Amino acid sequence: MTPSIENSVLLVVDAQNGFVNQHSAHAVPVIADLATRWAETGRPTIFTRYWNYEGSPWEKLIGWRALYGPPETDIVDDLTPLTTRANAYTLDKTVYTALTAEGIELLRKLEVTDLIICGIATDACVLKTALDAFELGYAPWVIRDAVASNATRHSAQEIHDSALLHISRLVGVRQLLDAADVRDLIDKATVA
Repeated sequence: MTPSIENSVLLVVDAQNGFVNQHSAHAVPVIADLATRWAETGRPTIFTRYWNYEGSPWEKLIGWRALYGPPETDIVDDLTPLTTRANAYTLDKTVYTALTAEGIELLRKLEVTDLIICGIATDACVLKTALDAFELGYAPWVIRDAVASNATRHSAQEIHDSALLHISRLVGVRQLLDAADVRDLIDKATVA
């Protein structure tokens, strides 16, 4: 089973300056390539941006103090031109998931059933978005080589692999795709 491009949105989760580091930077060119190709199909793309705030659970419970505003909250330069194209939407959020009330409303408006997910971080916003999509009846498809962990306190690769393992177990192993699978999907839609 693979997604149908006609029923899909490309969901680019938190590809923001403040989340890109030596552990996650390798995913940015893959994401940019897919988003560029996806835009050519005319299908919608949603770019999410996480914003932290004073007194947030991230501050209070885990002591994380970052992404309060630009330039950390800005979408990476490789993707910025794509955010202004036709059928591109930017969704701001202050939680892990992209499926906020506003996000769900946007998905309904776009009449999509499948979410093709890439972005940062595999173990946080990508994981939570995939789980929420699954529970809300959407088909989440996570592009395993277009997501990355930016963990600095633990091994980013181990955290990334663990999150993909959780997604395969909780959402379904068939819901994990490679960027090559998505490029093939785009190429077939462009030819048709």
